[in-house]
Amino acid sequence: MGGSSIAFRSPYHISYGNPASYTAFDSLSFVFEGGFNVDIIQLTSTVQTENRNIASVGYLLFGMPVTKWWRTSIGMVPYSRIGYNIASPGKVGETNILRTYSGSGGINRFYWGNAFKIIKNLSIGVNASYLFGSMNRVSTVIFPDSIYYANYKFENHITMNDIYFNFGFQYTARLKKDLKMTVGGVFANQSKMAAKTDYLANTFAQGSSGTEIVKDTIAFGENYSGNIVIPLMFGLGLSFDETDKWCVGADFKWQNWEKFRAIINDSVVIDESLVNAYSISVGAEFVPDVNSYSNYLKRVRYRLGFIYNSTYLELFGKHLNEYALTLGFGTPVRGSKAALNVSLQIGTRGTTDADLIRESYLKFTIGFSINERWFVKRKYY
Repeated sequence: MGGSSIAFRSPYHISYGNPASYTAFDSLSFVFEGGFNVDIIQLTSTVQTENRNIASVGYLLFGMPVTKWWRTSIGMVPYSRIGYNIASPGKVGETNILRTYSGSGGINRFYWGNAFKIIKNLSIGVNASYLFGSMNRVSTVIFPDSIYYANYKFENHITMNDIYFNFGFQYTARLKKDLKMTVGGVFANQSKMAAKTDYLANTFAQGSSGTEIVKDTIAFGENYSGNIVIPLMFGLGLSFDETDKWCVGADFKWQNWEKFRAIINDSVVIDESLVNAYSISVGAEFVPDVNSYSNYLKRVRYRLGFIYNSTYLELFGKHLNEYALTLGFGTPVRGSKAALNVSLQIGTRGTTDADLIRESYLKFTIGFSINERWFVKRKYY
């Protein structure tokens, strides 16, 4: 549904994008969801095209009631991912030079969320998340045709682990008997996350088979403490839905990426000169007849969405944007309250102008959701 989540509420699914949505869980139910992603990516420049495939765990989520006015959720989801390998040939005077840049790793998010019903139609919520993981960045300068210049490599390994909070609210107004409108909002303040780094810089020669032979260590640092600044974020959403028939909604999010910094040992080691980013997402779901037992396809939930993302990257005067179309459906499992959820996201990021790289991708997600009644007091006669 285009990633829209700020104003959506469901007793069958966990929308961790807005923790206030947890109050939609049924008072007697336990909700469990999981899924994984497969990304098929094509990277295109003015001179070449490369393809790559990535498979990863998408999410693992649990949600349940605590009291009549309190719901809770825990889960594990990816927060960020790094994966690139770039070569940039050039010259220094008459000498050929090759610069390479690579990165790997990412940050995971384990969260515990709680939502509270303040009055009949108003809910607030908070996610307390533990962010943890590591990032590796390597840059090299190689002189392929010269014996007078030493090749150079710099490796930087950063680990991060700290607590991060984000907040949300939702207000629902009933317009007609089964027609509802929901307004939602999310907010996360600027946060300094604890981080440590190791780095190593050396010169090296290349063997005949391409192996690196270290000649001299120029700099070495280990276990330097610092922090990574995650900038302020807020978002607003609006949705309309008719119970078990259809819903439609839109989100707007903004984040102050100009304030992003990675500071280690009182020095700024990553200052990417990022720009503020915003995104707009629109999504809809339709189920023909949720109670039809003669036609299975009428009980399937059909979903459609669109994403526009003005990213935090601006290179060589070009702002890199993302456009994507999403399609999906939720198929009920016979004899249970479980469902199989399948989605496809088709999109593009970036541009080939100014010798930049355009990324075209297909993101396939398959997951499941289970809604079980766990909190019923049995009576025996």
